[in-house]
Amino acid sequence: MAEVLSSALLMIIMIDPSDKILLVSLLREDFHIEDIKQLIVRANLIGFLLLILFALAGKIILQDIFHIDLNALRVAGGFVLFKIGLEALEGGGMVTLKKEKNILALAAVPVATPLIAGPAAITTAITLTAEYGIEVSALAIVIAILTTALIMLVTLYAVENISKTTLGVFIRIIGLFTMAIGAQMMVEGIGGIFLKLMASTTF
Repeated sequence: MAEVLSSALLMIIMIDPSDKILLVSLLREDFHIEDIKQLIVRANLIGFLLLILFALAGKIILQDIFHIDLNALRVAGGFVLFKIGLEALEGGGMVTLKKEKNILALAAVPVATPLIAGPAAITTAITLTAEYGIEVSALAIVIAILTTALIMLVTLYAVENISKTTLGVFIRIIGLFTMAIGAQMMVEGIGGIFLKLMASTTF
C-alpha cells in the first residue's frame, strides 16, 4: 500500500495539477461551465488511456524497438520537467492556450497531451512499471488522474474567488518545486547511466 501511495504522489507531481488550475481559470473566461466539464472528463480519460498504454507497453517500445535506456528517458523527462518549471517560475504560467471555437477540440491536444500525459508523466509511468510492476503503476495512474480531474472540477467553481495575483504566486512556487523534481530526475538518470557504464567496463 505504501508503494501505491508513494507512486501515486509521484505521478500526481509529474502530471502537475497546478497548471490545470491556470488552464481552467483561462477557459472559465470564454466558455460555459458545462462545456468545460465535458473537456475535463474527456481530457483526463484520454490522458489516462495514454499513460496506461505506456505503463503496459512503454518499456517494450523503448528498449526492444528503439533501444532507449530507461535512465536516458529519466534524463529527457527531467529536462522537460525542469524547463516547464523554469517557464512557470519566470512567467507565472505553464500553459499556452490557443483559442478554439469548439472547446472539445482542445481535449486531446494540448490538454490530454502534453498537459496531463506529458513526457514527465509518461516517463514516470514506464519507470514505475519497471520498478514495482503494472499493478502498482496502474493504481498510481488511476489515483493521479482522479485527483487531477477533481482539482480541475473544484477549480471550475472556485476560480471566481481566486485572484490572478494569487494564482501567479502559486504557479511560481509550484514551478520551483517542479524544477527541483526535474533536476533530481536528471541526476538519477545520469547516475544510472554512469553505474551501467562502470559495470560494463568492470572485468
